[in-house]
Amino acid sequence: MISNLNDAKSIGIIYILENENTYNHITRFVKLLQDKHINVKAIGYFEGNIRPIYAIEKLSLDYYDKKDLNWFKKPNNSYVNDFLKTEFDILIDLSLEDIFQTKFISTLSMSKFKVGKGGERNKEIFDLMIDINSKTTLDEFITLIIHYLSILNKKEND
Repeated sequence: MISNLNDAKSIGIIYILENENTYNHITRFVKLLQDKHINVKAIGYFEGNIRPIYAIEKLSLDYYDKKDLNWFKKPNNSYVNDFLKTEFDILIDLSLEDIFQTKFISTLSMSKFKVGKGGERNKEIFDLMIDINSKTTLDEFITLIIHYLSILNKKEND
């Protein structure tokens, strides 16, 4: 079932926590969705071992990092396991880079409808792929996702 952003009751978000700017974009996006009365759970991957001070865990935001990866580099902690068990109406992978740690979660997610960046390697993962280039910023990608999920399967009275 293809979900429109206006019909979604729950959304899962996966992203790479690169810096404080990324954190701020994700926080604003989560708030925008929550203002639409959507239950949101976001999980970010941080490439280091010690999370930066600005990456405050909140009810809707969790993180995993290198110490949460098993021998095969697969994410394995309670946040990730809970996220994987949740059947979101929409899963949004905001990863601008193709890294195993985020694609692993996108692939195994129980979500009904998966959205992420386009590319040959992502055909098997995502139901909706959005083509971006190497200059596309996270903010631009979020704007594109909001646009397409708002017009997709739109009802006439919306």
